[in-house]
Amino acid sequence: MSHKKLQTASTPAQGIQRRHLIGSGAAGAIWAMGLPAQAQADFPNRPIKIVVPYSAGTGSDALARTVAQGITDKTGKPVIVENREGGGSLIGTMAVAKAPADGYTLLIAANPMVIVPASQSQPQYSPVRDFAPVAKVGIIPLVLATSPSLGFKSVRDLIAYAKANPGKLSYGSSGAGTISQQEMELFKQAVGIDIPEIPYKSTAQAMTDLIGGTLSVFPVVVPLVAQHIQSGRATGLAVFDVRRSQLLPDIPAITEQVSVSGYVPTPVWYGFVAPAGTPAAIINTLSTMINVAMDTPEAKTRLTALGAQRINFTNEQFLGDLRNEYEKAGALAKKLGTYK
Repeated sequence: MSHKKLQTASTPAQGIQRRHLIGSGAAGAIWAMGLPAQAQADFPNRPIKIVVPYSAGTGSDALARTVAQGITDKTGKPVIVENREGGGSLIGTMAVAKAPADGYTLLIAANPMVIVPASQSQPQYSPVRDFAPVAKVGIIPLVLATSPSLGFKSVRDLIAYAKANPGKLSYGSSGAGTISQQEMELFKQAVGIDIPEIPYKSTAQAMTDLIGGTLSVFPVVVPLVAQHIQSGRATGLAVFDVRRSQLLPDIPAITEQVSVSGYVPTPVWYGFVAPAGTPAAIINTLSTMINVAMDTPEAKTRLTALGAQRINFTNEQFLGDLRNEYEKAGALAKKLGTYK
């Protein structure tokens, strides 16, 4: 497919100023900061659509609807959320890639946006060339959870046991091309251990097997495992991030226990992107609108319920992350033999 020219415009200083000024009466001032008069007057003048490439009720869907409501409340402009699931996020993602680059169609993106095309020799889209970053807004780290029956107290215990007993442990994942598989395989490579993968069709079944002791290890998002760790039915050794989770503050970040050159964990992330070629002034307007909506009390409550953490990334950083993760996912797919 043809690739449109990527255009973004955002400065770290503007992003920080906008977020710190949010409050009663400040949102209106933020709206006008640094934006051309024509862009302020002309955009948006009709409903904006956020495409969710997953079913209703997922984390992406909840976050998209929270942002949509926040924008509507602040501006009076309607924002529509459309669920277009299928193809491991491919259907909805492609719909946005082919949409007009006018700022009226956005995609709420997550890790699969990068992982899916990275495993294909002829991908239907490029996460870097076919999209313009608008706002990266939150992350949910995976927890390296183990069965309590193993008696592991730290990541070092797991590594020592796995090295002494190669192939004896197993880990559960959501299958090829998923963030749970990617993070566990990268961790295994970094520390040099052999723990075979068992793909599961559902997270619930993998969690049941972990609690029951038939599954040794399960990298799973914080909100799905937090209650089991707190009750003692699962053991959390670390979170796959460079910082601790607010929901599980006693569990260390994996980088506190593993120091290997080149190894950087990637949490589950959420962000918004537009079709490549969307004018820079409109990207800036959208970025401001989304960040204002993300910093409302309602959005903060939603993030807490999801076990997510708010992040303040510039779009230059967002674009750099997309590039790095695309390369990392592609290299891993080739190593695992899942590259097609």
